[in-house]
Amino acid sequence: MYQTLIDIFSNSFKLYSDKLALRWRDGNVFKEMTFYELEQVTRSLAAGLLTLKIKKKQHIGLIADVGQNWVICDLAIQQIAAVDIPRGTDSTADELGYIISHSGAKIVFVDHAGEIDKIEKGIKKKKYIVTKYIVMDNKVSRKHARKALTMESLIEKGEKALANKNSKEAKELNKRAKAIKPDDLATIIYTSGTTGEPKGVMTTHGNLSFQLNLLPSLMYVSTDDRALTLLPPWHIFGRIAEYLFLAVGCSITYTDVKNIGDDLKTFKPTFVPAVPRIWEGVYNKVMSNVKKSGKEDLFNTFKGLAMKYNHYVRVLENREILYKKQNIFAGIGKKVAAIFMAMIYFIPKKLGDVFVFKKVLAATGGKLRASISGGGALPGYVDEFFSAIGVKILEGYGMTETSPIISVRLPERPVPGTVGPIIRDTEYKIIDLEGRDVSDILGAKGTLHIRGPQVMKGYYKNSKKTREVLSKDGWINTGDLVRINTNGEISIVGRSKDTIVLVGGENVEPTPIEEKLKESKFIDHVMCVGQDKKSIGALLVPNEDELKQYAKADGLSGSTLKEWIKLPEVNKLYKKEVNRLIGADTGFKNFERVTVFRLLTKPFEQGDELNNTLKLKRHVVAGKYQKLIDEMFK
Repeated sequence: MYQTLIDIFSNSFKLYSDKLALRWRDGNVFKEMTFYELEQVTRSLAAGLLTLKIKKKQHIGLIADVGQNWVICDLAIQQIAAVDIPRGTDSTADELGYIISHSGAKIVFVDHAGEIDKIEKGIKKKKYIVTKYIVMDNKVSRKHARKALTMESLIEKGEKALANKNSKEAKELNKRAKAIKPDDLATIIYTSGTTGEPKGVMTTHGNLSFQLNLLPSLMYVSTDDRALTLLPPWHIFGRIAEYLFLAVGCSITYTDVKNIGDDLKTFKPTFVPAVPRIWEGVYNKVMSNVKKSGKEDLFNTFKGLAMKYNHYVRVLENREILYKKQNIFAGIGKKVAAIFMAMIYFIPKKLGDVFVFKKVLAATGGKLRASISGGGALPGYVDEFFSAIGVKILEGYGMTETSPIISVRLPERPVPGTVGPIIRDTEYKIIDLEGRDVSDILGAKGTLHIRGPQVMKGYYKNSKKTREVLSKDGWINTGDLVRINTNGEISIVGRSKDTIVLVGGENVEPTPIEEKLKESKFIDHVMCVGQDKKSIGALLVPNEDELKQYAKADGLSGSTLKEWIKLPEVNKLYKKEVNRLIGADTGFKNFERVTVFRLLTKPFEQGDELNNTLKLKRHVVAGKYQKLIDEMFK
């Protein structure tokens, strides 16, 4: 069992030295790096950092996006027993100013020199000073020459220092790497801030090592696999995914939204980690292409048949979501019926695989064993779609504060609608809204609390917020409302803080309603409202392309979204969609129905209404549209 990140990656460098570790796009060509080369460059950069007199446990900013440079810098920082403070380049000046000044980072890696101006603007408001910037793309202008140096020059310094085994940097590097303990901080990751200022999650070597000791056997990832990723590594999900692949000798190819389609076909990955929004985008693109081909009815027919076949197979394999134990005779009868129905749908399913879904799977490269989804809830309709066409999505659940995995679907029993069982060596309890422990009540709904080796040390310089979520004896309140089925798998049913309490006392979880409404091709995003009101309302962001096609086909007046949403015909369309999706027939209670809504002209955007992991900032949306919300309920 590995105790620190140093243990893990030293082992990888030793075992897989000749294997491909990283591949990235450089202009129109790809560059590659083996594990041996990765070891050499990270050690050289680590030695170069030591020439800057960096102390143990010193905090170093790491402002960069997905790519080989991030990993190189991160591993170098770990080797000198320092602590990195990661963030992406899409962060605002104010965010960066807060994070860097709050963490006390005096040395900061930046993706490119343009980030320096942004950071300087942000820290100026905090009256804070960064002493040195290290520029990853190695382009430093005169403007920044006084405070910046290139990563390349620092690597060269390190190479020279390591050439002499008796140099102080060489000796110090080896000494520090060996002295790192499991309880030492590896990183402070600032949360995305859906409810205010970001909080610095103190994550240790032990936290991350626990996950990496466990995940390879859970996910069946090995040295024979190939990963393709576009996840931001400053986010804990992207980071643990990259760590996992490198820990087992699996190569990583970096891609982006623009090139992912081509890169899937070219490199034929076996694993692709992605956030739900990416899978929603892939789903929408597939359905759009099907529609353009004129074969929408045929595709939907086979999709429906495949979903029915999968349902009966899940019954036979005990992969249903059940919250009560079945009567043994009813269970036998159900299985007998499932055998009969599965036989009926077997041939249509196989025909669909060969003649309909084959092309979709070919677009993934044809070798995809599984995808890992995290960073948010995977919409049910997207989940069912990929299951139907034969793409296995291993949805995981966790939080930055648990580094991050709490549970994950197992490859041998993927159950749509769940995030799998809680991982090994992790205790849990479920507390209902009245504060009662309902852990022993099968199917009970409540807030999940967990305790285990993955739980953070606390929030940096914020003991008040730490006490709010982390008890003295190590239990962390996830804030997520869950139910656990008869097989021990978790379903996320909402957020305890997001619960809307109606004037009649009914508790409504907005997330299931929002996800269901997003199944409409006419709706891009949703936020439910209604706290202390008689019923639920919704702010709807229309899908402009689909609405444009509808308006054109029906000969409606206007040419812009702002004009269309005022039309009675358009509002009638959205009312019909809302009533179709939210009602008794789709599993919603009467008080969960959306009785009023308003259409918005501005999409929810990352950095504004959405955080950096594309989760809804409810307080931002509520503040921005408060007048509209008030008017909705008059």
